[in-house]
Amino acid sequence: MQRRMLNKQNIFFVVTTLAMVGMVLFGLSGNPQFANRQNGSTSFLSARVVEIVDDQTGLNEAGVRVGRQQLMVRLLSGPRRGDIVSAQNMLFPIEHAVYAQVGQRLIIFFEQLPGAPDYDYFAHVQSYDRSMGIYIVILLFIGLLAVVFGKTGLRAGFGLVFTFIILIFLLLPLIVNGGPPAILTVLCALCIIVVSLIAIMGFQKKTYVSIVGACIGIGFYSLFYVVISAALRITGFNVQEVDLLIVAGFHIGVSQLLFSAILIASLGALMDVAVSIASVTAELSAANPKTGFKELFRSGMTIGRDIIGSSSNTLILAFTGTFFITLILFSVNNVQYNVLINRVDIGIEVLRAVSATAAMVLCAPATALIGSRVFASGSGRKKRT
Repeated sequence: MQRRMLNKQNIFFVVTTLAMVGMVLFGLSGNPQFANRQNGSTSFLSARVVEIVDDQTGLNEAGVRVGRQQLMVRLLSGPRRGDIVSAQNMLFPIEHAVYAQVGQRLIIFFEQLPGAPDYDYFAHVQSYDRSMGIYIVILLFIGLLAVVFGKTGLRAGFGLVFTFIILIFLLLPLIVNGGPPAILTVLCALCIIVVSLIAIMGFQKKTYVSIVGACIGIGFYSLFYVVISAALRITGFNVQEVDLLIVAGFHIGVSQLLFSAILIASLGALMDVAVSIASVTAELSAANPKTGFKELFRSGMTIGRDIIGSSSNTLILAFTGTFFITLILFSVNNVQYNVLINRVDIGIEVLRAVSATAAMVLCAPATALIGSRVFASGSGRKKRT
């Protein structure tokens, strides 16, 4: 039995890994953001600073470095990889504050007309090249999980990688290419729930209970989103970034993007609640196989109240924290309360926090109900007989 379970898990990891490879290949071929060349002669290339020709920068009254630098950089990607070119670096207080140093990796905006000689180009610094740092941080985090939790930590890291790949290399290209954002996000969320929970807990009853509970949580979230957005008269078009998408020529399903964004942000909390309640009912049943449905459900709800009490605060504070600087800006400008409370961005934050948190609150009793029925069913039959 144990060997069969092990083979089942090995097949699961192999199939999921192949699926991730397929998603990466699909994303690389189907989304122009992963290509170096975007508009024919325009590229955003990785480069390393080899010399600072001129540095006319200094600190302003706020302590931010501003000014101009003239650099010589070696291109690390693109058709002219290995060439050393001149690049300008303009430092502004807010939008652009990249202070270049020798040996540093940067992203360079590089433009050269087709057929023009090598010296006829325009290049300036776009940003720091943070890609390698991001990859290292992710690997270190997965290593931390492995050191602290062993194989379970590695499985959790596997789930994190799967989540990242399905969101960036599958969901994003599908939406950009005209797919319905809401439906695609729900489908991807279901895939994330199934793969992540099976990767962490394996093929067992409490895994299936957790999966069903988290999926029910998505259903509750969808319902609350529709009701609250209608009550507050908020559509996806109220989001500021949506205006930029429309200006850029993207019109398909933009009103659904807010739904998708909130679901992605709250999915982890829904999974946490479902796993916690399912594990509690499973452990109580294992400790005392004679525990009936009512006792299991009561215990699950008791522990669920404690979990929800802290988790709901965590989720609401997380959403509010993203809006905190804007609230300070309103306070500095002495915006009146009746103006502040009726702003559309305040309504959007209320929609974010309440729809996700309410779904999480109802996810707990739903999972407790399912878990109690599953784990008490055997003892219940014995009692009836």
